[in-house]
Amino acid sequence: MGKFLVIFLSLLSCVGYAKVTFVTFPIPLMVESAEVGLFIDLTKEISKRTKTDILIQVMPTGRAILSFSKGQANAFFPALDVYTPTNAIKTVPFYEKIDYVFYRKEKPLKTIKDLEGKKVGLTFRYPYAVKLTANKKIKFVFSEDDVSNMKKLSDGNIDAFVVEERSGLRALELSRVNGITFDRQTPLSKQDVYYAFEDTEEGRRLAKEFSAVIMAMKANGSLDEAILRSKK
Repeated sequence: MGKFLVIFLSLLSCVGYAKVTFVTFPIPLMVESAEVGLFIDLTKEISKRTKTDILIQVMPTGRAILSFSKGQANAFFPALDVYTPTNAIKTVPFYEKIDYVFYRKEKPLKTIKDLEGKKVGLTFRYPYAVKLTANKKIKFVFSEDDVSNMKKLSDGNIDAFVVEERSGLRALELSRVNGITFDRQTPLSKQDVYYAFEDTEEGRRLAKEFSAVIMAMKANGSLDEAILRSKK
C-alpha cells in the first residue's frame, strides 16, 4: 500500500505541472532576454494567473519559428499571421503591431504609394505586412538592425525606413541622428499579435486560458499598463 501511494503521488505531481516551453526572439524593449522585456513580463504575468509553469527560450527569429513549427516548443510569441503556421492555435490578440514610415523631415513619405520608386530600408527577420513587401515598385534595402537603418536614412542612403513606432524611436535614440521623424496619424500597416500554441488538447486548453486572461486584462486596463509602461 505504501509503495502504491508513493507511485500515485509521484504521478499526480506530474499531471498539470509539466513546464510549457515558449520560444521567442529578441526585440528591443519587448524581448531583451528570457528574463527581461515587456512581452516577457506579460507572458510571466499571464502564466502566473493561469497557474502555468513555463520555460521561455530566446532564439534568433528563424530558429524560433522553426522550433515551434517542428513541435520542439509548445508555444510561440509574439505570433503574427505572416510567419505563424496555419495549424497553430491562436489566442486573442494581446498587442497590435503598427508600422510607420520614418523619413527625413524635409522629404515626408507616409504611405505605400509614397514609397514607390524609392529606396526603403527594412530590417532582416522583421515581420512586415505582405502589402508592403509584395509591392514590386519599391526598392528594398535590408540591414541587420534598426539602428543601421536609421543611420542610412540620416545619411541619405535610403529614402525611408519602415519600423514599428517604439522600436523606431528607440533606434532613433541609439543612432543619435537628427532630422528624422514619422507621422503617428498615418500608420503604414497594422498586424494583430498573439500567442500561438501547438494544436493539441493541451495547446487548445492553454490558448483558451491565456485568451481569458488577456481579455480580462484588456477590460480592466492592466494590459495597456503592462505593454505601455516603458517609454524608453
